Order: sequence, then structure tokens, then C-alpha cells
Amino acid sequence: MNLNQLETFVVTVEKGTLSAAAEELHLTQPAVSKHLKVLEETFGLRLLERSGREVRLTEGGRIFYRRAREVLRLLEQLRRELAQVSKVVKGELLLGASTIPGQYVLPHVIGRFKGRYPGVEVKLTIGDSEDVLRRLGEGVIELGVVGAEEQRKGFLYRPLVKDELILILPPEHPWAGRRSLEAAELAGADWVCREEGSGTRKVVEERLRDAGVVLSPARIVMELGSTEAVVNAVEAGLGVSIVSRWAAEKSLKLGRLATVPVEGVNLERHLFLVHRARELSPAASAFWEFVLGEL
Repeated sequence: MNLNQLETFVVTVEKGTLSAAAEELHLTQPAVSKHLKVLEETFGLRLLERSGREVRLTEGGRIFYRRAREVLRLLEQLRRELAQVSKVVKGELLLGASTIPGQYVLPHVIGRFKGRYPGVEVKLTIGDSEDVLRRLGEGVIELGVVGAEEQRKGFLYRPLVKDELILILPPEHPWAGRRSLEAAELAGADWVCREEGSGTRKVVEERLRDAGVVLSPARIVMELGSTEAVVNAVEAGLGVSIVSRWAAEKSLKLGRLATVPVEGVNLERHLFLVHRARELSPAASAFWEFVLGEL
């Protein structure tokens, strides 16, 4: 059991559903379920009853919820008190991130980090993964968050959070009504892709290749420099694509996109925190530890 699992339990109870808790915590729904399962296994007691999408506290769950809130409240008080006597961390922190973590993960994390370290001025630049690694190598930024791990000498990577990739297509596409697709069928579609250098594109091509699928250049009808542009192009009926669920979630809820599971293709990846193999500044070190503890 750890504090992240306690927080997940409390937020799930207060939000009422696993999906709402996952959105609040910026986790996948399976990650939320795993946290809750670990707690129930640790104490040998069912804490939540699931009724459809909603969750309700059991008798034991009500006791656990009350005590978990007390623990989290005491921990926050401890952090505030220790901050008063610890060395103040301040200065400029230069971060770089690829599109998905830069748009959907880091803004919330940076907000919480600033709450704990108000003396740190955070500057975030967003590009593709290749651009982030180049800027790290040049010393323009101190930390990066990217969508693929590359074996580069002098770089240290740590898995940060899992990201689910999904096949998206226009609602009127012939595949939209399917329950699932075979991987081989993907080769016959028109594709909208991210540009070369994108971490998402690298991962997608690797996973498709592992499943025996190679996309013909003739089938790539458009290459775009942002995931948002890819989503818009698919909405417009220009082709299909594989993107992070975070990027497509809003359009899926509004019915502007459809998604279909693909059999035989592993579409889960990690986002990675990365820095050069050298001592970090106090601000960067504080952010590194904070992010790994939060996510």
C-alpha cells in the first residue's frame, strides 16, 4: 500500500465512478482499478461495491475512507511544516515535452508542483520527441518528457505514466460499426500520421511492424505536426490514425470520432521522463522527484 493508492481511493469515492477518478488523477481507468484492488487485497476486505459505472462504500469502506482522508490531511500538513524549515527551492526550470505529455499531462502536474515550490519559475516548450532530445543534448532544457525511449548515450530515462493508444476513424467509416479489427486490415486503409520524429509515430510503426503490418507510403495521405491536427483531419474524413486516447477523448464523447479495438497489436506505451546523465539543478531535482511521486 502507498499514498498514491490512498489518494486514488479517496478521489474515487468522492467522484463516484472510476472513469471520473481516472480523469481527475490523470490516470488510466485500469490503473485506478489496480490501485483499488491492491488496497482490498492488502486488508483482505471489499471496500467498494460496484453498481454499473458507480461505486458505493461498504461498511468497511466507510471506515477506511474516513481514516484515509485523515492520513492524507496529516501528510499535507507535514509537508507544509517541513517546507518551512527546509531549504527553499527556487530558480528557473526549463522543461521540454512532446505533444501528448505537454498538452495533457504536464500542465496539471506543473500546477501542483508550483503549489509546493512557488519560488520555481517553470518554462515549458512543446515539440516532437526528436526535438525534445535535441534540446536536451544542447543544454537548452534540463528535463524532458517524451513518448518513446531511445537508446542514446548520456541520457537517463524513467517510465512516468502509461498512455493508451487507440485507432480513430470518422463515424461514417465502414469500420466504425465493427466490434474489432484484425491487424492485417490496417494496411488497406488511408492513414493520417504524425511527422517523422514524433514519439507516437515511432511507437505506432514499431507495434504495427511487430504485428506484421507495414504501412505503405502510398497509404499515408497526410503527415501533420501535431496530434490535434491529426484528430481534426480524421474528423474531416481524410483517413484513420492511431493516437493517444487523451488526445481523442473529447471528440469521441462528442461523436465526432469512432474507435475500434485492433486484435493482436499492443497499443499501450509509457511516457518517459528524461535528462542528461549529469547532476540536476535543485529546481530540476525537485521536479524529478515530485513528478515520479505524483504519477
